[in-house]
Amino acid sequence: MHQLLLFCILTTQFIYISIIRVDPSVRDKIIIPLAVSFFAFFSAPIQGGLSDYYCRKKSIVFAMLINLVASVFFVFWLLWHNVVYLIIYILMLGIAGNVTPIAVSAFKDITRKFMNFRFFVCMSLFYYFVGDYSQVVSKNFLEPNTLLIIAFALVILCTILVFFIFKDIKDRELPKRLSIREEFVYIYHNFLKHKYFIMGVIGYFFLEISLYQFAFRSEVFDGFLSKVAPIEMISGAFLGMIFLKFSKISDEKVFIYAIGATFFCFLFLLLSQIFHLTNPIYSIALMLFFGFNYSLVYSCVYCLFTRKRHHHDHGKIFGIIESMDSLSYLVAIVIVYFLQKVSPQTIWLISLVFIIISIIFFLRFLKHDKKVPHIT
Repeated sequence: MHQLLLFCILTTQFIYISIIRVDPSVRDKIIIPLAVSFFAFFSAPIQGGLSDYYCRKKSIVFAMLINLVASVFFVFWLLWHNVVYLIIYILMLGIAGNVTPIAVSAFKDITRKFMNFRFFVCMSLFYYFVGDYSQVVSKNFLEPNTLLIIAFALVILCTILVFFIFKDIKDRELPKRLSIREEFVYIYHNFLKHKYFIMGVIGYFFLEISLYQFAFRSEVFDGFLSKVAPIEMISGAFLGMIFLKFSKISDEKVFIYAIGATFFCFLFLLLSQIFHLTNPIYSIALMLFFGFNYSLVYSCVYCLFTRKRHHHDHGKIFGIIESMDSLSYLVAIVIVYFLQKVSPQTIWLISLVFIIISIIFFLRFLKHDKKVPHIT
């Protein structure tokens, strides 16, 4: 059943990227991911939190249908050029189309004992990369319109499978269902007012910026992995899956190792530009190593944030993580926009600085988290 949840993540990312790339003649389409990320920043914790008290199955089906219907409105915009359709698409997808936090929470529910949860999160990242980067590869073989049709078919198939196959775990401890306003107040008082939790969230925010601000730049890969970088990120995540499948090392130790290794990846990438060590083997090895360690960091972050929390809080926490991802996406695009013509050395230096800031906040988070009692 967990493969079905992963399929949800893959298909929604696939159709999202298909939408962005469907018509190269449309100018200023950057406003679409910017606007969607803006609304997702505010709504992802609420949507993930509401799924803690309502049926996960219904929440996933609802989010999948939102993705499907919103995408139909985008097609209407392409056909009739009425900006109202584009606004509807952005609002629907940004406010209620967040599938990932619900799918990850649903897996935690069906496993109950949360066995090797980080392995599942790493698989979700792998499926996310496949859904994202498959567009990079497949555009060489298929037309954008064909890709969009395939994406629609996959989302419809996935929604049907979830409706007929997925089963929720009965929750005998189900608390009183909260309204959206009550959910917001709960998230604020139980998470956003806690210093240690905010430190971890800020650390994750800077971690994601360090990735996005170079991933959005084609010039960083000119003559340097331009054709194989996506494959290396996917391969790195796959290696991370294999490692986490069999590793018995604690989440915290894996996290500390991986984020330290990510720092050295950026450092070596910077040095390779300074000393002109950009031969293919060295570059491929570095990016593969980066993809591997990033997948470990990403997977363990989910575990560290929830290891002392009640399972009715997991949807909220995963929603907050998704919210920070959206915010880092926005900030990275702004950075790229204002620093368009910079050298590769500068780009890697920026990522290196952000990962150092991220490490500082994460270490503070881990120090404070040791003092927090378990909530059962």
